Amino acid sequence: MDKRIWITWENQRRNRELSRALNAGFYELKEIDRIKNPVKKYALGILKTIRVLLMEQPSLVFCQNPSLILSAFLTTIRKFGRFKVVVDAHNAGLFPMEGRSYLLGILSRYIQRNADLVLVTNQGLQEHVEKNGGRAFILPDKIPAIPMRPPRKLSGGFNLLFICSYGQDEPYEQVFEAARRLGMKVHVYVTGNHSKKNIDPSSVPENVTLLGYVSENEYVEMLYSVDATIDLTTRENCLVCGAYEAVAVGKPQILSDTNALRGYFRKGAVYTAHTTQAIADSIIELVSEKDRLKKEAMELKPLLQDEWEKRRLDLERLLESLPHSMHGI
Repeated sequence: MDKRIWITWENQRRNRELSRALNAGFYELKEIDRIKNPVKKYALGILKTIRVLLMEQPSLVFCQNPSLILSAFLTTIRKFGRFKVVVDAHNAGLFPMEGRSYLLGILSRYIQRNADLVLVTNQGLQEHVEKNGGRAFILPDKIPAIPMRPPRKLSGGFNLLFICSYGQDEPYEQVFEAARRLGMKVHVYVTGNHSKKNIDPSSVPENVTLLGYVSENEYVEMLYSVDATIDLTTRENCLVCGAYEAVAVGKPQILSDTNALRGYFRKGAVYTAHTTQAIADSIIELVSEKDRLKKEAMELKPLLQDEWEKRRLDLERLLESLPHSMHGI
């Protein structure tokens, strides 16, 4: 088997799960992501990446995109370094700045064309990569192994965890207003750093609690404590991370009404448009159908696990068929 490593400059669950499943040595250089000065950030990131490559002498390198710089660097030097590069491409790597940057779009297409393989989560993204001259393989996130935590006592009659990062693709204001319309019959707990959007906690409805940035342990505790989750995106071809995590702990959920999300998370979910009324209606539906949806969520987990393992085996066969480079930098 190839000597494999996985390099990322971010802290993201998918990296950890896939690197273990694909037997790749894991290098999470997450300190790079915290550096604000771009010159220092990318210079230090490249230097640390080179150090890993020299130490490990891999024949196969997986990397996460974003970072565009990390992925562009590895795809550029792969022939010199005599290793294959598999880029795990997230939506933000395929459509940088939501597709508004011409220059970053050029860089993204360069990466897609020059990687040996691009991993994506759904068919829409596969078609995008192949249209740009790349070779893509669909591998959704692995259903994570989330350790059991005793639930905490929450204040609402029906408690929801809104998994949010206050990104441009997340209709968080509509979720707040939907909660306001529903009143105290539900309580919505919201993850994510709300201060980056200058949101005053006193401005949100009484039945909304802004948790701010939470640790991994607190996040897992909240997953087990709530009755259901919400994770929304305006991106058509995006399988949100929170949906996998909800399945992992057997929680029903509210997701955006997209083909990608409907097709993959096909049980245990209510799908919503992004208007305030539609989100309020989806919460009402979820509450009224909570027992059926919870049962479906429990049924979906083993189905997705079996499907994922078949995809992993297909990927292994494909990796073995990629042209081999002479080993070593």
